[in-house]
Amino acid sequence: MEKFARRCDITGRGMNEGYCFGDGEQYACDDASALQIAQQYGYDNLDDAYKDDAYYYTEWDFYDIDDEWYDAEGNEYTN
Repeated sequence: MEKFARRCDITGRGMNEGYCFGDGEQYACDDASALQIAQQYGYDNLDDAYKDDAYYYTEWDFYDIDDEWYDAEGNEYTN
């Protein structure tokens, strides 16, 4: 089973790379999901949200995660 460090708040899918909003308040796995979250924050587009430091794009290494992890469908598991 593939393991993921985060879960997308829009699609519910597990993810090891993507958008991080509000220093970990919300995560998005793709552009469309990120736009939905940016709009929740009051932005019209991703460019404006990025310029305002509302999010950043990053990768997470599963092996750096100690507590919980997710499968591809977003089911949570605890070590």
